[in-house]
Amino acid sequence: MAARMGLKQKYHAMTRDLMWDSQEFDMKRVYPLIEKEGIILKDPSRWEDPFRMAYNQYVKVQAEKDLLYHAVRNAFEANEGHAKVVDARWYEGVKAFAIAVQPAEYQAHRLMAYIGRNIPIEAIRFATINQCLDELRHAQIEIKHYAHMSKKIDGLHAYAQTNENLWFNTVTKSFFEDALSAGPFEALVAIAFSFEYVFTNILFLPFATSAAAVGDDNFVAVGKSVQSDESRHMALGMSALKMLLEEDDRNVPIIQRWLDKWYWRAYRIFSVVATLIDYYPRIRPISWKRAFKTYVEDQVFEGLFKDFRKYGIRLPLHAEDSIKEKEHYSHAVMRILNHAKHVNAFRGFRLHPDDYEWLSSEYPDTFERYYAPFFRRMDDHVLAVATPGIPAICTVCQIPLEFPDPDNPTRFWTQYSEYNNKTYMTCSPGCKHIFEQEPHKYAQIWWPAEAYVSGEFGENLPDDLFKYFGFAPEEANEYYSSRDYERWLQYRKQLGLDQIFTGR
Repeated sequence: MAARMGLKQKYHAMTRDLMWDSQEFDMKRVYPLIEKEGIILKDPSRWEDPFRMAYNQYVKVQAEKDLLYHAVRNAFEANEGHAKVVDARWYEGVKAFAIAVQPAEYQAHRLMAYIGRNIPIEAIRFATINQCLDELRHAQIEIKHYAHMSKKIDGLHAYAQTNENLWFNTVTKSFFEDALSAGPFEALVAIAFSFEYVFTNILFLPFATSAAAVGDDNFVAVGKSVQSDESRHMALGMSALKMLLEEDDRNVPIIQRWLDKWYWRAYRIFSVVATLIDYYPRIRPISWKRAFKTYVEDQVFEGLFKDFRKYGIRLPLHAEDSIKEKEHYSHAVMRILNHAKHVNAFRGFRLHPDDYEWLSSEYPDTFERYYAPFFRRMDDHVLAVATPGIPAICTVCQIPLEFPDPDNPTRFWTQYSEYNNKTYMTCSPGCKHIFEQEPHKYAQIWWPAEAYVSGEFGENLPDDLFKYFGFAPEEANEYYSSRDYERWLQYRKQLGLDQIFTGR
């Protein structure tokens, strides 16, 4: 009788020796990108997937997660969970999450497939195919959640069209298209390290905690199901990065350049998360400032990058700028969203006294002085702060150029660069640096203002604009004066849930 294999031997048998050893084709033709980035690989076969998970184990674990999630979702829908949240303006934030994050999950699955196809290292290929399937699962369970939401609220009835065409989603698209047009090792640093390791915790943990606080058990289940996969993704990013640094000292300056770029790119794509933590929940367990301190400053800067010093790696180039900006980030982004709420699939809203009280206590040095006057302008007229035109956007991150300089908050942080006798604008020194490293790449930006003028949105404006986006004008604007709010109040009344949250 053959001896039974131990766990380690079984893992190797089921994940190693699966590579195609080409005898008739030059491997450089099979993997044409492997040498394009300058990365030196000496003995990558020694690299191990830290989870050592075989495929049959992976399928079993994921099936259990799906069963648990769908049980919670079914119970939430059957028990009128939508009506029982503290304040349904929360769902405007969930719509923002839907339009920004779910397409990112789908794009991430494409990106992991691209990485696995172009890196001939068995352990990386097996780990990336698992993550590729993870990202598809995340996209699917999120869409299932939004399908239920679309029965109750505005803005999501043409979800695929809105995700494809809405100007807001160009931020997510630009990040992933940037990564997909990079080499495979740079793409691995972009997604598995900068996106997953550095920022995933601040995406799912505080927002899921907020969901629990306001009573959205469905989204809590989404967050738990997704975040349980992210620990594996984070481990892949960490171990792969260490493998590249340990392979050869010549890899260090290349990796540092990628960390400088992709830290800032990921930081900007997560800008909307700051508002989802600070503004959309009526009950807030944590602020963006405190979450950033915990999950980025303490865990990443003070923990991880201290370990990286032995390789010669320093903090990302503009890390200090992001630390200073945490006092302003959520307010500046919420201001941008309120400027454009009349052309967005999710609404802004007037702040309540308890909102002002909480924001002032969490941001005593900035909110009342620099931002509260802006929000108070909406008290008498909901469209008082709506921008009358189309804003200029950053050439790199594609967010409107409305970020304040944290050292001088009454001035915008807008930067200017020259390329091919043309001036390009970026939102910050971080994006300016990225642009000037690869100006040929970012000069190809799709700019909504140019599309509007050229007729891409249609000829009968603004009606055709909303048809292009996939929602109607009455699905935009301000929440507390909307039909959604009135419907939610009636819904609660029919269920005997008449009490309205007062913030006390």
